[in-house]
Amino acid sequence: MRIAIFSEVYWPMVSGVGVTLDRLVGALESRGHAVRVYSPDYALPAGRAERPEAHRSPCVPLFLYPDVHWAFPRPREIAADLALFRPDVVHVATEFAMGLAGVKAAGLLGIPVIASAHTDYEKYARRYGVAWALRVGWIYLRWFYRHADRVLVPSRMFERFLHTRGVHHTGLWTRGVDPAHFHPRFRSAEWRARFGAGPDDLLVTYIGRLAREKDLPRLIAAWRGLGARRGSAQLVLVGQGPLEAELRSGGLPGVHVAGLLEGRALAEAYASADLFVFPSATETFGNSLLEAMASGLPSLAVRAGGVLEFARHDENALLVNPGSTAALATGLERLLGDAALRARLGRGGLATAAGRGWDAIYDDLVREYAAVAARLTARREQAA
Repeated sequence: MRIAIFSEVYWPMVSGVGVTLDRLVGALESRGHAVRVYSPDYALPAGRAERPEAHRSPCVPLFLYPDVHWAFPRPREIAADLALFRPDVVHVATEFAMGLAGVKAAGLLGIPVIASAHTDYEKYARRYGVAWALRVGWIYLRWFYRHADRVLVPSRMFERFLHTRGVHHTGLWTRGVDPAHFHPRFRSAEWRARFGAGPDDLLVTYIGRLAREKDLPRLIAAWRGLGARRGSAQLVLVGQGPLEAELRSGGLPGVHVAGLLEGRALAEAYASADLFVFPSATETFGNSLLEAMASGLPSLAVRAGGVLEFARHDENALLVNPGSTAALATGLERLLGDAALRARLGRGGLATAAGRGWDAIYDDLVREYAAVAARLTARREQAA
């Protein structure tokens, strides 16, 4: 098949959605499909060449979230490029400028559309003080999703939420994990030593966006509140985002910011920890938590959002109430002090990850693409 993807976020921008699409492109191409990605013109890393599948549009940083760029797609240029690519289906992965450009170009050329919904905008809006925009926002989102044959979601929880907002033509595109990339064998004493963690010290790790909606300020408050009860444990924050500079300059005891990591370095960051902490209540799935489980880590997470698709309290994670600094602190203290519990949760996480391989997930997605394309062909034949 030939698949065109439209998204506000794509390599080299790193986010949950961006990483998901990056992996999707690689999986589709490895299966022999052709892919074209339409996205904003993010600055390339030093020494890295542009990717051949990418078509870029001019953009500016988003004022509320400058790591994400707002695109100004050129409709005629995109339509002409899309016509040359001749996709069987257009996949719009974000709902704003690039997604809208994809919907319009697909309509002009008579190409079927699949949308994927990745973000709980209601929770984001409340975190950034723009909850007043939700009513108008949902009018637009419902209108946008009506242009798609299917709206794919990462979890049943988020699917039920969309149904309450009037979006019913949904399907599941869940997430998996690759044990070749995330595995306990990548544990590194050298990585631990960078943060002052010896063989008998505990290393606590968070991996994800360094952003307010991930509830990192609450995690830092819980860590600070533990004081001497955390002993020699160290907390490492891996990622980038709007809070990175603030966290680096905070001078917090036992807290380290490792920055953005990829590839083998990211695998080592997971596997070298003794405990993974994931305080976010805004996830529609929670890729990082599943990757931590595949790396053999016991995990502390909050009882909210898409992580509940696979996280089970006291089986593969310790789940605490969201929005509570005290609950996070209590969970951290319990896991830091209970080696048997850490070992049991780590085993449960490994078992969970073992059952969530990517192959079947990507095969299901390709079947979704093919079904949408076939329905359009059938409608055309009936109209002829």
